[in-house]
Amino acid sequence: MINSEIRSITGLRAIAALGVYINHFGNPTWFPNSLSNIQSNGGFAVPFFFVLSGFVLALAHDGKKIDARAFYLNRFARIGPTYFAALFIAAAYVSLSGFTFDHIFIMHLFGLQAWLPTSDSGFAFNGPGWTISVEIFFYALFPILFTLFNSSHAALSKWQSTVLCGLSLSILPFIVHIYTLGEMNGLENSYIWPYFLPFHYLGLFVLGIGGFKARNSIQTLFHSKFLQSLLCDAIVVASTFLFFVINFKNPDHPLLANAAQFWLLGIPFTLSITVLSVVPFSPLSRLLGSKVFWFAGKISMVFYLLHVPVTWWIQRIFPMATYGVRFLSIVVATILVHFVIELPANRYIKNLRLI
Repeated sequence: MINSEIRSITGLRAIAALGVYINHFGNPTWFPNSLSNIQSNGGFAVPFFFVLSGFVLALAHDGKKIDARAFYLNRFARIGPTYFAALFIAAAYVSLSGFTFDHIFIMHLFGLQAWLPTSDSGFAFNGPGWTISVEIFFYALFPILFTLFNSSHAALSKWQSTVLCGLSLSILPFIVHIYTLGEMNGLENSYIWPYFLPFHYLGLFVLGIGGFKARNSIQTLFHSKFLQSLLCDAIVVASTFLFFVINFKNPDHPLLANAAQFWLLGIPFTLSITVLSVVPFSPLSRLLGSKVFWFAGKISMVFYLLHVPVTWWIQRIFPMATYGVRFLSIVVATILVHFVIELPANRYIKNLRLI
């Protein structure tokens, strides 16, 4: 049985969550100019999370028959407690200027906000929560997809078929938007909301499943551990270069920006996750799997869901708080929610399946 957690990949979650934070609240003042594009490109960590979700779920259920009740209970235990804690914190802040219990809040309550017809409605409370809405869509389809791509049919069972399917599911909505909806110019653009519909990111999720299935083939590329380590770290460094150095949101290249959002980054993300999973002994794998990175990765989902509403409260209560104080406050709140809410609630919900 394969261990369902790979520490280096868990550590990678922390870097992705930090990228989203910087995208929302800017670079620290001490950042060198060479890293200035991190703010522009940090939001592309979201496609990384979608790829990672497919990979991790496939890894956790490898060689197992999926029990639907246990699967959905485990998924709710994983995301539910933190999602609702963050939604409560955000709703409490929104209520300071007037709260309406309407269909928009109900959609957020049930994690359906990614299907709302406007970006304002979809982000009405805790904006980062829209990705959880997308994940719920993935979870609903995963038992079907995993069974399909592990069927006895030779064509479907190959990892190449899964990857090709993922690319196809990604490129199709990208092409539709390029030719029918126009360029994505910002949150104020009337065309933006379709870019957040869950089915547009299904291809990234399927790519993650394909990456898991390709593990054995990649592992046999080199017999030398040195060459395996070299290949692993080179792929991850090259992906980091694409992610942080090349500005995919350059207004002179809108086609590249849209392609990156939908599928272009899915390829290096899938490669990076896959090679880290099969080469745990490379220097980069060991670094990402170290205690600091591993713990930061374990709490990264809490950090991701809390960073916006907690920042709102800090700015309201302590308007003169510095960037560092705000960030540290989010980290403290993250650790508290992780130990006080996430872990106990996770254990309680999972135990329900035994009743």
